[in-house]
Amino acid sequence: MVIYYLMVKAVPNYNNPESEKFGGAYINCWVKASTQKDAINCIKEYIVEENWTFVNIEDVSVVERSLYLDKPDSLKCYDDACEYGICATFYTWPIGECDIFA
Repeated sequence: MVIYYLMVKAVPNYNNPESEKFGGAYINCWVKASTQKDAINCIKEYIVEENWTFVNIEDVSVVERSLYLDKPDSLKCYDDACEYGICATFYTWPIGECDIFA
């Protein structure tokens, strides 16, 4: 297995309490998977479990630990994905600040 980095766009579900303050998010994800398709399916399931709706994939690539040696937060996410299978960081924006479907 390898670690895939994905940046995805998502919106909070209407019944998610976060929908009252966030219009959406870019989610940086590190996923341990055998194939890109498996990584995408894994992150889609994770987003649903977090009560968000997947919109689209902005970026996906196979990554190595050495890419993050000078980026402590990303390095921790990479290491967490190695250990637990997935790590994700939500970068949200307020309602009305960004057109999610642009």
